[in-house]
Order: sequence, then structure tokens, then C-alpha cells
Amino acid sequence: MARLFGVVILEQNVRVEEETKRRNERKFVRIFEREIVPQRRKCAIKKTHSSSLSLPSVPLPFPLVVQTIHDMEGKNLHFVTRKIFELSDITINQNRFFIPKSEVLWGLLSDGKKTLVEGRMALEVMVVDPRGGKYNMKLKKWKNLNQIVLNGGWQKVVEDNRLKAEVDCAEVWNFRADSKLCFAFDVKKQLQY
Repeated sequence: MARLFGVVILEQNVRVEEETKRRNERKFVRIFEREIVPQRRKCAIKKTHSSSLSLPSVPLPFPLVVQTIHDMEGKNLHFVTRKIFELSDITINQNRFFIPKSEVLWGLLSDGKKTLVEGRMALEVMVVDPRGGKYNMKLKKWKNLNQIVLNGGWQKVVEDNRLKAEVDCAEVWNFRADSKLCFAFDVKKQLQY
């Protein structure tokens, strides 16, 4: 038995209160002067009809990707989306990656960049893979499908990272380095049942 300000406190209540405090403490990681609070993930990634995943929480980027972004003096890191690679994303003759939930990305682009992406020209971007490799690509909006796509070098990313359709899941991040629009992605394997 303990006393606090003259009031008797049962040790059992103290333990329960300490456990409650521990559970309520939020751990966070500071990346580029922003606090990112990781959420617990479910044990399986469930595929939706459009092969894009719901976004219950913002994941943390892979440490090698974070280091590469830091080395590039990257700023304004934003989580864009998750996507399970479809067969069309890794097929050799396609050489492109559709960015699902592109309204998130669209909201991050300036009016000038939107005009460039929608027009005949494409926006030159840098893509960082999970191993820290860098690739120059083009960001374009395909009007007929109303989709934003990365192309012009995507097949090299597929080959270098040995991506597999319906097995690998990409977490796509957006940032800027030297005022250039860049993307980083991490690849996670789906759990098989």
C-alpha cells in the first residue's frame, strides 16, 4: 500500500494506470522535420477490385530509401499510395506503372506541373527503388484512362528489383530534390495463404 497526497493507493490500481499510460504513448519517427506516427498493420494485405489498397495508415519508408532521399537532400516527403503489382505493371512490352489513387499525387502538383503532365510533354522525374537505385522517368496523364503513369524506364526498375505480379506490393512516396519531382517506392511481399 502506498500513499499519494495523503490518499491510500492500491498497488494494483497503480499497475493498471501505468499499463494504460504505456499503451497510450505514441511512438513516432522524425523524418525531414515531420513527425510520422506509425500505425499497427494488419497481418495480411487484402486486394481490392482495382488492385489498389485502402490506406488505413501511413507506413514508414524503408531505411535505405530514407537514406537515399536524405543524400539527395530531398524535402516534402508525402505518402502517395499502395498498390499490388498487376501483370500489366511488369509486362516487358508495357513499360509503365499506373499510379492508383492519383488524386493524392494530383493535389501535390503545382498548376504548371499539372499542365505539363496533361499536355503532350511529360514531366521528367526521378524514381528511387528499394535498393537505393535511381532512374530517370516521365510522369504523364493518360487522358483516355484518366490515369497518371510512370514510364520511359520502368522496365529497368522491374528487372533490377525482380518484381512479381500479384505477389509484390509497392508503397509509393513523393518528394522533391533540387526542385525536381521524385518518387520513392518500397516493395513488400504479400502474405500467401
